[in-house]
Amino acid sequence: MRKYMLLFMLLAAEPLSACLWDSDTLAQESAGLPDVKAIIVGGFPRNPPLYYEIRLGRAAELLKAKPDDLEAYDDAAVACDRLGRSDEAIEWMARKAAALEQIKYDPKAHAQPNHRYRYLANLGTFHAHRWFKNGARRDAMDDLQRARDLVKQAIAENPDAHFGREKYQLMALEWVILGEPFVPSSGAVADRWANLTAEEREKLAPPGRLPNMLGITSRQALRIKDDDSNLDELGLKGAVDGLCGLIVQGNAWESVDVFFALAMALQATGRSSFAYMAILRANDLIKSGKNSIVPHAPTGEALFAAIADRGEDLGLFANRLENRGSEVKAEFEELKVKAAQWAKARNEYLLAKLKAGEHPDTHPEFWKDFDGNPDRMEVPSGAFYMAASWFASLRQGGWLALALASVIPLAVLLYIYELMRRRRRRAAGLGETPAQHRSFRLTR
Repeated sequence: MRKYMLLFMLLAAEPLSACLWDSDTLAQESAGLPDVKAIIVGGFPRNPPLYYEIRLGRAAELLKAKPDDLEAYDDAAVACDRLGRSDEAIEWMARKAAALEQIKYDPKAHAQPNHRYRYLANLGTFHAHRWFKNGARRDAMDDLQRARDLVKQAIAENPDAHFGREKYQLMALEWVILGEPFVPSSGAVADRWANLTAEEREKLAPPGRLPNMLGITSRQALRIKDDDSNLDELGLKGAVDGLCGLIVQGNAWESVDVFFALAMALQATGRSSFAYMAILRANDLIKSGKNSIVPHAPTGEALFAAIADRGEDLGLFANRLENRGSEVKAEFEELKVKAAQWAKARNEYLLAKLKAGEHPDTHPEFWKDFDGNPDRMEVPSGAFYMAASWFASLRQGGWLALALASVIPLAVLLYIYELMRRRRRRAAGLGETPAQHRSFRLTR
């Protein structure tokens, strides 16, 4: 099948890669990733251009006085990339390379041992972004291939950086370079697919189904386990965090392909509600005119049908929710509104401060008057959401199920109480209470 792949052209492209490293990265890694639901609905920072324009000006001025300030090169370069100026970003990395050579940079002796890694990660990402910006042409792959090689080197330097995200950035780059195409549900190519061996078919998306960068098939996604062991068995350990990192710290917020892959990863871990939300986010992107990077992929409603298994709001993901699809969709819509309100309030506060001459880089108490958490939108935890789903299922199970669900935890608590009471009595030298009295105490 793969011998036909490179013959197809891309219909559209959205950036998939992002291993950017600047001052914000340190704060983000310290805070950790937001809740998966917050990420899916956009409850994480996306700063306006003015933020990066000010940072670029500050870094450029600083380097005039201190040309050996290696962090400033990263800040200037990433700011240019965020502003869509890939050529300038790459030039800033050339200047950093010269500075590393000038000071004879030794990671063992320098206060920051990861500057070579940062240089490779940033430069690789800038080349990838430039390829997308220049039209994602498959007849001009130099930038993308250069990006892949640099990210490989960055991973070799620091395998665990960026929440392990770079492994999945590299996977995305290699996947795009390979160019696995969409196969229509009928026609000559579909007929050839049917003639493949079962082992060959297992590695490819079936006709009518959009390929995903993780290579997870629908059958693999349905091997439900309520932990990450399914992904571990597929060689995809950390895939959910890796893809979430691409969204939060990179350009994948508007990538249909990344959200589709995230949905498959979440489904494979048994998190059907979150998986369905990721598919709903992908559908929002499709409705807004975004397309897949997959060669020969359909667009519009046909594209949604190719990721949801059917051209409706059910299919692989919602069908796993046991009739709770409408509840999850309602919560998704509610969280989208809350995320938009949080982002609006944050950006209004941010812009007002920036226009007043303040910036988080230079003013440590920049966010002290912001009402809320400027790093993420707060949402109910996964445990809260699971409990809500549990009680919803109890409503469908009737009063008997509710009674049993109430009695069992109470019995456990009484048992724990009795054990603690016995220990206290033994510690006080009172010995065991006779059996009939223990029974009486438990029933009073």
